[in-house]
Amino acid sequence: MVESSLCRMRLQEFVDIGGGILGDVPLDIKVGRPQMLRLHITGTPADAIGFSEISAPTTKADVATAVAVETISSAAGDNLTAGADCQKINCICIESDRLNTVELSMDPTDGTTFVLHTELLKEVFHSYGVAWGTTGKDAAGNIDVRNIADTVWVQILATKNESNGSSFKVPDGHVAMLWGGRLTRLAETVDEGVSIRIVYTDTIDAIGVDELLNNYLEYAVNGITGSGDGQSIDIPRGQVFESGTWIQFQHSSLVNLGEPYDLVLDFLIWKK
Repeated sequence: MVESSLCRMRLQEFVDIGGGILGDVPLDIKVGRPQMLRLHITGTPADAIGFSEISAPTTKADVATAVAVETISSAAGDNLTAGADCQKINCICIESDRLNTVELSMDPTDGTTFVLHTELLKEVFHSYGVAWGTTGKDAAGNIDVRNIADTVWVQILATKNESNGSSFKVPDGHVAMLWGGRLTRLAETVDEGVSIRIVYTDTIDAIGVDELLNNYLEYAVNGITGSGDGQSIDIPRGQVFESGTWIQFQHSSLVNLGEPYDLVLDFLIWKK
């Protein structure tokens, strides 16, 4: 099968996740009003053993100083008129040294005209449509989120509503914890399976020091599925990632058949 991957990323604020789901979280974390970042990924690895990045962003900015961003589409129909296609998008980003969801509008009348926004961002991890006109509920063209030097960070493809991009960075002064997840096979292939890696690169790894090679968590599902039900494993919570750590995701076939899978991952993120 042809390698592919799609990611849905959403950031929930404390007001959305407080209560029972955080019942066993220490009080000193709760008072920091933690956020929850959820990724829902569907993909198919290549037909061979070998890891590749899932839904890679167009560009990782990773800048120290926040910059203004632009939105632009390859189609005029992505604009703010009543009869438009995609009118507004949300960007999951680092703004003012914290994760945030920022809403950005397209041009009032012509999506191929770029809009320079007032928000200053250090990184955009993912974007998705949130408002549409009467023509359709998808992007008419390829919608880019780019910096003022016209370097594209993430892109929503025409006829889609989710951009590329599944990797993210733990903001300065924050900590992230893997809050759990689930990996499910979607095929009934005999003696095959899928392997997933959560690869983390902290500030020491990023310097390029030799021998720091075991910076990933790996999970696999394999064996024979039964009666149409996919085989699943639960991914446990507990792994903690330091401030400044980049987290990305990779997939691989366990043998050579490149079967499809479904992956859900939650990360709890709070200020130290």
